[in-house]
Amino acid sequence: MLAVLGCYAGLVVWLSWPLATRLSTELPGTRLMGSTFDPLYMGWVLAHESRALATAPSRLLDTNIYYPARRTLFYGDSGFGVLPYFLPTFLLTGNPTLALNLAFLGCVALTAWSLHEVARRWTGSHPSGFIAGASFLAAPFVLRGFVSTAPSYAVLQYLPPIVFLAATPAASFAGALRLLPLLVLQCLSDVVYIAPAVLAPLGLIALGRLARPATRAAGLRLLGVLVLAVLALAPVYVGHLMVRIENPHLLEQSIWSPHPLLTVLPWGPFTGPTGVPLAAWLLIALGAALFLFRPALRAGGVPRAWAHAGLWAFVGTVVFLEPTGWWHGRSFNLPQGWLADRVPLYDVIREPSRLRIPALIALALLAGLGFAACVGTLRARGRVVPACLALAVLGAMYTEHWRDLPPAELYPLTPAPTLDSSLLEALRRARGPLLELPIDDRAGVGGPVCHARAMYHSIFHQRPLLNGYDSYFPAGFRERMALARRLPDPDALATLQRETGLDTILLHTQELRPAERAAWMAPSRRDGLRMVGAYGGDLLFTVTEPPPLPGGRP
Repeated sequence: MLAVLGCYAGLVVWLSWPLATRLSTELPGTRLMGSTFDPLYMGWVLAHESRALATAPSRLLDTNIYYPARRTLFYGDSGFGVLPYFLPTFLLTGNPTLALNLAFLGCVALTAWSLHEVARRWTGSHPSGFIAGASFLAAPFVLRGFVSTAPSYAVLQYLPPIVFLAATPAASFAGALRLLPLLVLQCLSDVVYIAPAVLAPLGLIALGRLARPATRAAGLRLLGVLVLAVLALAPVYVGHLMVRIENPHLLEQSIWSPHPLLTVLPWGPFTGPTGVPLAAWLLIALGAALFLFRPALRAGGVPRAWAHAGLWAFVGTVVFLEPTGWWHGRSFNLPQGWLADRVPLYDVIREPSRLRIPALIALALLAGLGFAACVGTLRARGRVVPACLALAVLGAMYTEHWRDLPPAELYPLTPAPTLDSSLLEALRRARGPLLELPIDDRAGVGGPVCHARAMYHSIFHQRPLLNGYDSYFPAGFRERMALARRLPDPDALATLQRETGLDTILLHTQELRPAERAAWMAPSRRDGLRMVGAYGGDLLFTVTEPPPLPGGRP
């Protein structure tokens, strides 16, 4: 088993090369927009949680962003699922970039290995296991897509054994409880998208077993495990619910505008998380045909494996589609649209495609099963032909994996944000609230890149931040950022200082427009501010005294 895991670790290192040589300084920099800010956000939230749990658990909910707002952890993804893989490295080294990269690459390798082991147990074949693991690694969604920008979604290694264990009705409640820790750990990777996408198929399985007298007891046991899992997740859901209660207009407090939730037909269901390589789809189709028409292949637990992996794939690719279909320029409601009209589900689930992530796992398993079915028809011809078939399939998968890149391009990386050591020392000398400028404009609060960079910087100086980026922002944040964009205007500075206790401003002058730079460089226009240091293109200002209130009142 360890040898197989080592093979997958080496394969992941090769597919992400040269990331393994720059683990401490660079992060995946794929072409997706989120790669410029989501990894920074995840590094920040995991660093906060690691420190809080290690030193002051009572401060877990109070992050340092959106100052002076309180209980800000649950305005977005808490990333608890990836925390066990991030925390040890971060606490030992203090390097969030290293911890984030190791967690990402390690969880991807563990997921491929987990798929391999489940496929091997179902088929008795290591080559079938390799096909399952390779189908996952070669999916663009993983190393070159969304998973690389949001490392919490790399934590999928618990899902293959969940599918495996759920496929067999438990003979006792103790046996059913084996699912519980796996289920809780998997759902913690993301309680908004992954948790419902995992719980829904299991609920269907439980209901199906309840309908048959012979399996009714097993169905009740599975339902009991699901109830216990939801109870274990309840504190996280309560945290998000409290944010919703404290912010009656929360849906309007986001930089992300609502957008049409369209399923582009016919190929939309087979993109994103379900976009496994074409070779995997061919194996699934051919293997399913052979399985149906060759009774000799339907031995042991193989029928159950096909049925359960197929159920997870069906739920992901069909049930979790966006509510509006789009076909040749015309839109129409899918059955999911009926639900959207009656339940405000899609106010929370703004990216339904993420619900299809468990289907990626199921499709990888089906590819392994399909390969086993194909090999089963070739067994009489010896071992050479099946081995050649496996190599041909793997070659086709990874040819497709690399085809969209120029021949000389390696895995794209981007440097992690850093601060000059002298600047960092100066920031650490004070503990008051800090604001990083400039902030570009988006929804009146600034864009995610500038805020996420400020949050990543704060891992090292640990100052309270007026900046912040998350799925949502607290009431008052838009107004504070409107004042921040007016700086160094004295009236705006006075109001910010009075409302937040603003102590320090870090200004990245190289990102200013000429008129903005001229305003900041003129001492006569910086009433209430004193420059305390220049560090290359970065200037550090401190609020010297409470400036005059708007209107000149003392």
